[in-house]
Amino acid sequence: MKLRKEDIQSISEEPLQLFYQGIKSPVTKEKYTRTLKRILCDVLEDILTGNFEERAAQFVSKSKSDPAWAMGVLLSISKKLRDRTELQKTDKDYLSPNSFSRYFKPIKKLLEMNEVPIAWKRVYSTFPESSNSNSGRGYTREEIQKMMIFTNGAIEKAIILVASSSGIRLGGFGLTWDDVKPVYNLDDKITFDVTESEVEKAQVVCAMFTVYKGTSDEYPGFITPEAYQALQDYRTSWIKEMGKEPRPTDPLFKKEGPFIIPLTSNAVKSRMEEVLKRAGLRTPLVIGKRRHEVPVMNGFRRFFNKVNKETLSKDSPLAALIKKEFQMGHIGLVKLDRNYFQAHISELVEEYLNAVPNLTINNDARDKIKIAKLVAELSEKEKLNDEIKRQGQVIDYLVSKDPEAMKHLGVSERQI
Repeated sequence: MKLRKEDIQSISEEPLQLFYQGIKSPVTKEKYTRTLKRILCDVLEDILTGNFEERAAQFVSKSKSDPAWAMGVLLSISKKLRDRTELQKTDKDYLSPNSFSRYFKPIKKLLEMNEVPIAWKRVYSTFPESSNSNSGRGYTREEIQKMMIFTNGAIEKAIILVASSSGIRLGGFGLTWDDVKPVYNLDDKITFDVTESEVEKAQVVCAMFTVYKGTSDEYPGFITPEAYQALQDYRTSWIKEMGKEPRPTDPLFKKEGPFIIPLTSNAVKSRMEEVLKRAGLRTPLVIGKRRHEVPVMNGFRRFFNKVNKETLSKDSPLAALIKKEFQMGHIGLVKLDRNYFQAHISELVEEYLNAVPNLTINNDARDKIKIAKLVAELSEKEKLNDEIKRQGQVIDYLVSKDPEAMKHLGVSERQI
């Protein structure tokens, strides 16, 4: 393999274009852009000139030619933000120390993608210590049940059940119809594919999808049969509205209307905020309080995490915990878990199935799952008892033929 002169790529792109090239997730791109624009256009309003793109170019150019100037800007921003973390929590300008780093992540991405060297350790040393006091919580099952009563349309029911049974972040909702695959139980075996002749006797036990597909953060997510059915109901309304079936690459959640426009993460959150208001679960904040006890979307993720972690597993506590962390999109307990504990997808399905009854929101549906599980366990016990009885009959037969030979094979006097 040889490189020719014409093969060498030009790197003369605009600073903002390089910034965008370094971000894979659309949601991250949206957040970083919003924060970077606030820094360059508001915080540095008197330092830089022009529109957003021009200010980005100026900031990069000045930082390249004068790294000391760039460090001074970063340290000054850090000081201004740190002053806000020391205010009373009731102050409208108060900033949580936990939110401190998010102001610097887009700046770092902009400078790194444009090869501007910065001693970031020095910047990080000025950050305040993170606060561990988090009084927030996840939704309860009863609260989610109440939300389901006040939904408008199949789409809101589907969003709630997908969020609560998978624990995906808001950014994970950028799914397509092709991403969701049902998982079946066929003849007491888990399978991902069934033929047309097997569909009737195959039972959907959960469904899986790929979160952040095509990025380095990609991981398999799962939803309950209840959530999968809610998606099928939403699909029916989707077809009715569009007059055709969705293509595999069409967005799973779209805006209402005759056009296939993906529902943005902000739109998903806004719909859930309206559901919460209608259900009486989100009232205006009292004076001096800055946050609600349950985050709009992260409340579903916390519900999933709590329920999943509290569900018993047949694996060792450590192995089960690592698998549960994988289902959250985490690397595991330590960074090496992703490399050295590569749980097969079927193992993750088995682990998830343990939690399905507890992740199911509707009481009747949850009772049916529990009953089916008990019936399956009784069936297994009956099979085991039949096998024990059969083995006993075999031993009795062999003993009747040659008792001495059976002793030599290790069969005890009591068995004989």
